[in-house]
Amino acid sequence: MRNYDDISVVINGHITTITIQRPPNNFFDYLLIQQIADALVELDDFNECRVVILTSEGKNFCAGANFSQDKEMMNKTNPYSKLYTEAVRLFRTKKPVIAAVQGAAVGGGLGLALAADFRIASPESTFSANFSKLGFHQGFGSSVTLPRVVGQQNAAMMLYTAKRVKGDEALALGLVDYLVASSDILKKANEFAAEIASSAPMAVESIRSTLKGNIADQVEEIVAWELSEQIRLQSSNDFKEGIAASLERREAKFNRS
Repeated sequence: MRNYDDISVVINGHITTITIQRPPNNFFDYLLIQQIADALVELDDFNECRVVILTSEGKNFCAGANFSQDKEMMNKTNPYSKLYTEAVRLFRTKKPVIAAVQGAAVGGGLGLALAADFRIASPESTFSANFSKLGFHQGFGSSVTLPRVVGQQNAAMMLYTAKRVKGDEALALGLVDYLVASSDILKKANEFAAEIASSAPMAVESIRSTLKGNIADQVEEIVAWELSEQIRLQSSNDFKEGIAASLERREAKFNRS
């Protein structure tokens, strides 16, 4: 395995752990997602690896985009095209992925967690599709992946309200597969990974491919639509107000303009 700038890749027997190293919030950009995708593609050709754990250092699993650093989203015409190109690659890889979600998975960070096959969290973990509170459209393929995991109605609830879903509710919604103490998230991820790794690897990959179906093609198609809506909405006053309110930690005052 090659070395990466923002992630570490540690192989331990049949289990590989990819750790995002941008603490405390692990904000993403296309370079981070590219590195994760590159690592997963590389692991597809490494037969000893049977399952991957995706985790991160710091307070939060992934807090999405860093709007405080790019308040104006400098690339006005195509803010996330490179990011979504890399995101699609995540869905085309072969090995099962378990996301160990400490702290928050927000916006695109939720989208990243949804790219995994399973999610393990704690009662303190938080999941938020916060796009509507930013005056924005969801991205990272979550238009497809969120309803697939929690159902259409629950996805609509999360997207329309941008509510913060804590661990207990996330478990009830099916968004989380195991709920454990914060200190035990990675331990449980490794225990579950070992269960998967004990199965026949070719069979697991074949079963996974059948269950996933054409999800990668669906994500590739939907991110094009998500991006077009994001471009349209980012020119609105509501988007500017949503970002400002988020950065100033206040309630936004939207006016449909």
